[in-house]
Amino acid sequence: GFSGKSVRAVYLHPNGVDFVYISGACVVICDLSDPHRQSFLRGHDDQVTCLALSNDGRLVATGQLGENSDVIIWDYESRRAKFKLSEHDYQVAVVEFSHDDRLLFSCGSASDRRIFIWDTSNGYIVASCTMVPEAIVAARWGGFQKDIKWRDTTRYQLAVCGNKQIGLWRVDAVKGQMEHELFNTGSMIRDYTCLDFSKNREDYLFAGTTSGDFCVFQMKNKILAGVINVCALGVVSLRALTPDLFVCGGGNGTVALFKVNPEPAGNAGLIIAGQKTTLSGSVNSISTFGDAKQMMAATDRGLIYRMRTADLSAVLHCENHTDSVLFVTYPPRISDKFASASEDGTIRLWDVSDYVVTARCVATGAGAPQCLTYNEEVVISGWADGKIRMFRTENGQLLWQIDNAHKGGVSAILLSHNLKFVCSGGAQGEVRVWELRSREMVSNLKEHTSKVTKLVIFPNDSYLISASRDKAILTWDLKGEKRVAAHIQRMGAVNSFDLVPNSSTMVSTGQDRKITYWDLNSPNSVRSFDTNDNPKLADECLCLAVSHNGRLLATGGSASLLRIWDIASGKLLATGKGHSGQINHLSFSYDDKQVVTAGRDGCLLLWNIFV
Repeated sequence: GFSGKSVRAVYLHPNGVDFVYISGACVVICDLSDPHRQSFLRGHDDQVTCLALSNDGRLVATGQLGENSDVIIWDYESRRAKFKLSEHDYQVAVVEFSHDDRLLFSCGSASDRRIFIWDTSNGYIVASCTMVPEAIVAARWGGFQKDIKWRDTTRYQLAVCGNKQIGLWRVDAVKGQMEHELFNTGSMIRDYTCLDFSKNREDYLFAGTTSGDFCVFQMKNKILAGVINVCALGVVSLRALTPDLFVCGGGNGTVALFKVNPEPAGNAGLIIAGQKTTLSGSVNSISTFGDAKQMMAATDRGLIYRMRTADLSAVLHCENHTDSVLFVTYPPRISDKFASASEDGTIRLWDVSDYVVTARCVATGAGAPQCLTYNEEVVISGWADGKIRMFRTENGQLLWQIDNAHKGGVSAILLSHNLKFVCSGGAQGEVRVWELRSREMVSNLKEHTSKVTKLVIFPNDSYLISASRDKAILTWDLKGEKRVAAHIQRMGAVNSFDLVPNSSTMVSTGQDRKITYWDLNSPNSVRSFDTNDNPKLADECLCLAVSHNGRLLATGGSASLLRIWDIASGKLLATGKGHSGQINHLSFSYDDKQVVTAGRDGCLLLWNIFV
């Protein structure tokens, strides 16, 4: 997973080996050449909203959303939290290291309205004040302030933007004092989004705007020197590469190089436009290091590119979902591939060997895919617009769709073992059977009064079990088109269930915050237990899966925890924390060595099972 909608969410590490990015409530450090070499910085309990990497690469700073809106400074080498800085409320909006990495700037949201300067060596507050401008969206340190003879003083300077203003703060780290002035933009009004100093931090300050242009300010007299048009949908990222070269990223996917003219004929010739290219999505992050011969750009569509600065040639390095992941499943008898469906409107097919997306399935204007089933040839999926769609596994091509399959959306779907028919469940409680070749409905089974949450078919394709939010788990005879058994949960909706292989045992979970065992031959439950030893702390399980060998049970839910249970004893064997939001769905690989979980935070986490 990658939080692509966050700005400045990706950094190339100065070691040239790793890159660092935000993924939900954690930060991932990944090897550029080996996607299996990943480290995780875990310490936040809500979405990480901002990220900064020190200039020497030794420190990482992160800030989060929510009640515990802390700033954490991490030691990069040990991958451990060095300091936890708990002064902000509501949200940390921006973190940024000074040019010498001695200081860290942090500011909160418009509700918090506070700025802090931290000493990175001991975690102490150097200075603090009320936020100016009122809602800071970007900050950039500019080295030391110059005196009248243009020599360095001992005071740091820091540029910030927000609320249609650009401010320059001067920080005296010894006295703990801060003072500011606003740049004079004359009659021009812009909503600023990003900024950076020229590489020498002496000549210019560049500021991107929502108008699709950027402003150039002369640092010597703090006046506007020029406005340069770049693209549509705003300039959302900007980075200085060399003393005279910088790059802009646009909301329409534009990446453009610009050069500062050393001998301009007035302000009109100050900036020279260079090469330009287009990526897919809004370019929210641009990062580079060292000699700036290569850079990394990330977009709000979850795509991370590696680019060559000389000609802006781009290679897709990896891609991820950018919104809540609703469903995940493996194909039959395969452990190294799986598919996921997300609220971002895409279905992605993944290869576990290198975490590469092999195909992407998209339906324009269809809303989100809610569920899917697939094999090595096709993906059959249910969508929020009530349609069932089939895609080709090889390239994601749409093959056909069934219109008006379910009013209110398709909430569950599966393919029969003989590959001759599809069963689907809808938001209004219908269970329907469709012949695959003709795509005609052959059965309509209507007894549920609320949304169908899951379907499971027997190996002989003769019986189907459906669960619903109406507390009922019903067993259907598909040949006779009738219900043959009913299991009713005492309290709350049934969120999920699964069958234990080679037995008559069924396991379910729901809003009652319990795990319940049933015998298919008896209407009453066999036993049940809370999802936590302390019933007051029990979380609602939203998904459940039984391993193929019938020994393990995996659950996930509102507590954002993956739990592995022993089916025979009901004993909790292991707990995994990695998601920053609820776990929507999970699935065992065919060899039962891995579990993949799908979270509201847009992340897919792959867990190795050693029990």
